[in-house]
Amino acid sequence: MSRSLPQSGSALLRAWPASALAVWAAAWRAGAVAPDDVVHTLHDYAQTHEIDAAADTGVAGGGGALDLLQAVGGAAASAVALPAAGDPQGLPPGALTGDVLAAGEVLLLAVPAGPTLAVTARGAVERCRWTFRALASPFDVDTIGGDQSPGELEYELREAVDEAAAVIAGLAGPRSAGPVDLRDALAARTHAVSLDLPPHDRPRVDRMLATAAQIDAIVSLAGGGPGASAGQLDTADTALRRLSSLTRRARATAINTLLRDYRS
Repeated sequence: MSRSLPQSGSALLRAWPASALAVWAAAWRAGAVAPDDVVHTLHDYAQTHEIDAAADTGVAGGGGALDLLQAVGGAAASAVALPAAGDPQGLPPGALTGDVLAAGEVLLLAVPAGPTLAVTARGAVERCRWTFRALASPFDVDTIGGDQSPGELEYELREAVDEAAAVIAGLAGPRSAGPVDLRDALAARTHAVSLDLPPHDRPRVDRMLATAAQIDAIVSLAGGGPGASAGQLDTADTALRRLSSLTRRARATAINTLLRDYRS
């Protein structure tokens, strides 16, 4: 799942800012939304947006939300990946920097007559800094997330909901929260990792993202508690890592499906 570093005294950035920027910028370029719609979405993530770009990217540093939209919307193609340690999701080795792994998501841009760019977002609700880096060698962004079809991943997600619930049920020990508290906590965490999308015609994408958010919320709630045994925790940890990897792959596939649709 995505992680954002909080600034002192600041609230965390919402989950999946780079994925949101990617899909809303693609919708704008396709004429499905207005620039104000994209800016409004970005303001849901942070009050201020800043661009930090190296000289070899061809992107001007500074600027705000509209400059960010222009920089991303001008790409010939785009894709997102949600990498984690041991799960690079098809990224070339040069892109797996500490910042990319810490952010938990990266937006890849194919720039006409330029290098492939990797874009990450870091910050808090007061200010989000978008870092643009050029990959060391050319990279086909359409190769990202192509290992499994959306249909296959949707089936795996449906199966994984029951598995995630079983992991929590299998962790014995007293719990301080009752059923109502757990339901409220699950609903809140599901909302926190959900992604708002522009208009589109892919109901499967909506289902995949909704199920991925539900599983992510369950994974984040699956603490062992003081009564769980070491063996239970070890088994749960293995299962939760597998579930987290599945939701990353499914979420990236869903977003990249929309990105290709808007580009076609």
